[in-house]
Amino acid sequence: MSEKTKIGFHIHEYLIVIFMLLLACVLTYVIPAGEYSTIVNEAGKEVVDPNGFHFIENTPVNPILMLNLIFRGFVKQANLIFTMLFIAGGVQMIIDTEAVHALMRVLATKFGKAPRMTIVVMMIAFGIMSVPIQMNYFIPFSTVVLMMCLMMGYDALTAAAVIITASSFGSTCGMLNISTTAIANEMAGLPLYHGMGFRWIGFVCMIILTTWAICRYAEKVRKNPEKSYCYGIPNVIEPGDPESLPLMNIGHILCLVVLAGGVVALIVGCSWYGWSYEQTAVCFLVTGILASIVGKRNANKICASFVAGGKTILGACIMIGIARSVALAMDAGNILDTIVYYIALFLEKMPSVIQAPLMFWAHTIINFFVTSGSGQANVTMPIFLPVANIIGMSEETAILALNYGDGLSNYIYPHSSSLMAFLAACGVGYGTWMKFMGKLFGLWFVFATLFMVLAVVVGYC
Repeated sequence: MSEKTKIGFHIHEYLIVIFMLLLACVLTYVIPAGEYSTIVNEAGKEVVDPNGFHFIENTPVNPILMLNLIFRGFVKQANLIFTMLFIAGGVQMIIDTEAVHALMRVLATKFGKAPRMTIVVMMIAFGIMSVPIQMNYFIPFSTVVLMMCLMMGYDALTAAAVIITASSFGSTCGMLNISTTAIANEMAGLPLYHGMGFRWIGFVCMIILTTWAICRYAEKVRKNPEKSYCYGIPNVIEPGDPESLPLMNIGHILCLVVLAGGVVALIVGCSWYGWSYEQTAVCFLVTGILASIVGKRNANKICASFVAGGKTILGACIMIGIARSVALAMDAGNILDTIVYYIALFLEKMPSVIQAPLMFWAHTIINFFVTSGSGQANVTMPIFLPVANIIGMSEETAILALNYGDGLSNYIYPHSSSLMAFLAACGVGYGTWMKFMGKLFGLWFVFATLFMVLAVVVGYC
């Protein structure tokens, strides 16, 4: 979708990320190249040597090769992109049974006089589902949430806020995050998901704070549509009328039972059996097929639904591939380790009383350059874990800083592929999003800073 500026130009989200790619290429000419040496730890795994940073010959990235980097970005994100297509196809199969539409009618009827309860229910539901599942997998649900919010008198920004924040809290707070918590705990020699209890406290606080902020904005919009940040911008879908939706029947109930079973299987698989992209994609596909069967849809319609689902998510998949190229440019220019080195050097000189918040702030900055959670954990934790040991900070607190620093900033960085994909699916421009998210991120930042201080005070370990 495009964002109209005050001077009349239209800036497409793809162009924003391409500009970030150009900037990354330019920075490879400005920032000295450097790298960390690697060592083999006690577990026999090769890790970064915290004392092994050294400068190397500059390897600037020619901006002319930007298209090559974009192609490589698609290749690097192939697993995620194909997983998204499978998920979108499976979700569309479920949607086409009209079971979700019947459920929407129930919710719209039940909460018609108290529409904010719809937001509360969706925030809790998606929040819990997000604990073992990465936010990328929820992009196909954007259309359903958008339709529900529009039907309740809210706007597209409300829908984007609900699906983006709720589907991310689980990974941000890090209870079962395989990309950050598990990797960092393994490096620290801790059990895979050690320290989960304190993270749950942060999760609950984030849900409450964010639900309040979204409901506050949404109710203003419902009472006065002109207060919407999206006012005057056409919606990508029409809201429809609750009365036009189908009545719930036994077939719809069976479809919803299949969907619930699929979600449970996904949570169990990701939490206890280490499911990856392949298993997650197949789980959604099987769920969609089974829901279609109990919904009495024939094979031709099932195939058509899969294709239709792929079409709805194609723009988001393109965004994921383009956004990945930014990190590839910095990696090719060998400036990622240099950036991490200087931040860590600064951090070591600070008073220990503010060390934990500063570590969180440092990860927030690093995440601008290293957008991959697993990539950031592998690069920074071998550095920040020893720093934590030196100053007397618990390793769990250092890992918590990684969780929040990597997670929260993904909601505001324009080269975050997941964020831009969600916005594209909801028809919300980045500038419009930041009018709302800028304020909310400020609240999050203050909360996370205080939460890091609390972790030190209570001796979180």
